Amino acid sequence: LVGAIAGAGILYGLAPLNARGNLAINALNNNTTQGQAMVVELILTFQLALCIFSSTDSRRTSPVGSPALSIGLSVTLGHLVGIYFTGCSMNPARSFGPAVVMNRFSSAHWVFWVGPIVGAILAAILYFYLLFPNSLSVSERVAVIKGTYEPEEDWEEQREERKKTMELTAR
Repeated sequence: LVGAIAGAGILYGLAPLNARGNLAINALNNNTTQGQAMVVELILTFQLALCIFSSTDSRRTSPVGSPALSIGLSVTLGHLVGIYFTGCSMNPARSFGPAVVMNRFSSAHWVFWVGPIVGAILAAILYFYLLFPNSLSVSERVAVIKGTYEPEEDWEEQREERKKTMELTAR
């Protein structure tokens, strides 16, 4: 959040007054209700988080192409759909920084927190519990929660295996 405020502050300081506007503060547009806006933000963040999980999952052995391209296209899709309704936040910090700098919090600001957070949680549940569940033992799951979990596979070996798989399928 500090980074979002700092970034919005820098933009406010550097942008000429006639170009600054309201720093693209997220707001409800085109008669969108708060409920509709929350659902829009939830769906936009859901699809973005699901894209990030699936394109960066180290357990995937099939070539996935460029995660950066996939994620960039997902962000683009989100903006093309969401700008009409909410200005497309998909990130609470993105909404918070400009609102703090401009000192303009609307009564619907909660939408830009609840929608993205719930959307990301739902995407995580879908991906990690239904689509590609981890087969960890109970003790391993406890270690993950404690922050002491060490995967058995060496990260470097895993990266080399992925490169080999990508090379074989590219031929």
